[in-house]
Parts: sequence; C-alpha cells; structure tokens
Amino acid sequence: MMEYLPAATLWVLTIFRLPAALDPHRGSVFRATIFAAIACTLYIPRIYYGLDPVVGGQNHIGLVTLLSLLLGFWQFRTAILLAAVEQAEARRRQLALGRWVAIISCWAVTVGFLTSHVPATDPNLPLTYGDQPGMAVFLWSGSGFIMWICIDIARACRNNVPRMRARAFRSAFVLIAAGCILFVLVLIDRLVYGVLTKVNGENSPPADFLTVAYGGGEAFAVLLVSLGLLLPRLEGRLTRGKFLLHVRLLLLEITPIWNRVTSTHHDLILQKSRTRALTVLSRHAETQLHRCLVEIRDCEMVTNASNVRLNPHDRAVVERAESALERRSGPRLTG
Repeated sequence: MMEYLPAATLWVLTIFRLPAALDPHRGSVFRATIFAAIACTLYIPRIYYGLDPVVGGQNHIGLVTLLSLLLGFWQFRTAILLAAVEQAEARRRQLALGRWVAIISCWAVTVGFLTSHVPATDPNLPLTYGDQPGMAVFLWSGSGFIMWICIDIARACRNNVPRMRARAFRSAFVLIAAGCILFVLVLIDRLVYGVLTKVNGENSPPADFLTVAYGGGEAFAVLLVSLGLLLPRLEGRLTRGKFLLHVRLLLLEITPIWNRVTSTHHDLILQKSRTRALTVLSRHAETQLHRCLVEIRDCEMVTNASNVRLNPHDRAVVERAESALERRSGPRLTG
C-alpha cells in the first residue's frame, strides 16, 4: 500500500494544479507534478512488470520512469525559482543553469541506458545490472541530478523565506525544503543499499532496515512537498471562506436597515423586493452587501427625513460592513 501513496498523492496534486497548466508563470508546477506522478506510477512493481512487455520487454519503462522523474524535478526547481527569487537577472541565470544541467543529465541517462544490456524486466535496474558501465552512468547521472536539484531548492527556500511576508508562503517553502532534504536522504539510502547488497546480500538486517526506511521516507517526502505546494491555496480558500461567512452575517444585520432606509426611495434601488430573506444565501453575497451599503448611503444623501437617519446601532452596523469590504478591496464605500 505504501508504494501507491506517493503516486496517488501526486495525481491528486496534479488535478488540483490543472487550472494552471497553461499559465506561463504557474504551469511549471503542473508539469512538475504530472511528470513526477508518471514516474511514481511507473515505478510501482505491478505496473512496471505489466507495461514493460508491452513496449518490448527491455526495461524501456525504466528509462521513461527516470526521465520523467528528472524532468519533474527540473520543472519543480523552475517553479520554486520563479516563486522565490525576486531579482530578475539572478533568476534568469539560475533557470538557464537548470535547463542545461537537465539536458546534460537526461542525455547521459539515455546514453547510459542504451549502452547497457538489460534484457530481463526488473524495476531495480541499478541493483540488477549495476556492474555494467552504462548502468553506472544511468544511476549516478540520475541520482546526482536529483540530489543537486533538491539541495538547490532547499538553498533557494532558505535564502528567500525570511523575506516572505505571508505566513502561508513561509510555511509552504519550509515544508518544501524539508521534503527536498528528505529526498536526498532517500537517494543516499538507495545508494548505500546497493553497496550493502553487493557485500552482504539482500536479506541482511541493515538492508531490510534501509528498505523500510526508503519506503516510508519516499512517501513522507512526497507528502511534505505536496502539502507545501497546496498550503498557500488552502490557506487562501480558508481565508476566503471566513470572509464570506462574515459577509453573510453582516447581510443578516443590514437587511432590516436597508428595508427601512430605502422604503420611500424605490427610484434609488436596484432590488425592488422588500423580501430579502434569501439574500444571505446568494452566491454573490459580497456584491449584495456592497449594493446594500451604496443604496443606504445614496438614500441618506438625498433626504433628511427622519426615517432615513441612522440611529447609533444602525450606523455601527453600516460602518462595520464598510470596514469589512474596505479591508478586502480598498477604499471605504461612501455612496
């Protein structure tokens, strides 16, 4: 079950990021998640063994898996730099460096694979065929690139988090940095595992421990990074939800005031009905509150009739509503 968790998490994250797929500034996050989701899905043994024979049975799925993972990490680094690095020239240089390193690494991985003899389907290519020079290039090029990406992302997060004002963004980048460091430890786990199995075999206690640590570490790293990517959006939706609830409560308070103040000024209002009990359930509650406030103020301006003057309680309600909209969208509404 643990082997399915990273893939499932990444596919959910990909669906969440789908609206930003074509956005030039946010599309790199979508591309990162979909590449990583493909890689994690193909690496699941049941899927790997099922698909590889379909494409020839020569472990081509292993090559596609690693290339997808490398492209996913490259796009992930791109997204972090676009979000975290404010200086345009520094950001441009770092993006160009990442692009060239990604090209060289993918080229080296492909050449290493194509120059290796890997006839039997096996997800653990470096362990099974690691004695071949091509597989060594395949393994170390891919591992080195991912470790560099993770360390560089952690560096970018550490350097830029103190300058971020929004708490959600600071927390998100801390989670992403922690996830990247954990990814590095997971890769080190696999490299050490490969050495141990060559010496002591696959059934030694240290090898068993590293296998368990790898599965849990990979899943936890994916969860940390995914949560970091989702946190700003979740925080924004929570803030929006709290604001809309506040607006609906204000609508309940202001509706009787609006009914009384506009009762003799039908020419100044858009909503002609006196029955506004369902206004609080409107999809556009913020717009409804805005209109109520504008119409109340308009009625105050055109007449001095006693029934239009706001008593202290009514004025306090109106001013609270104006303050709420002012904090949300700018200057206070005054008619």
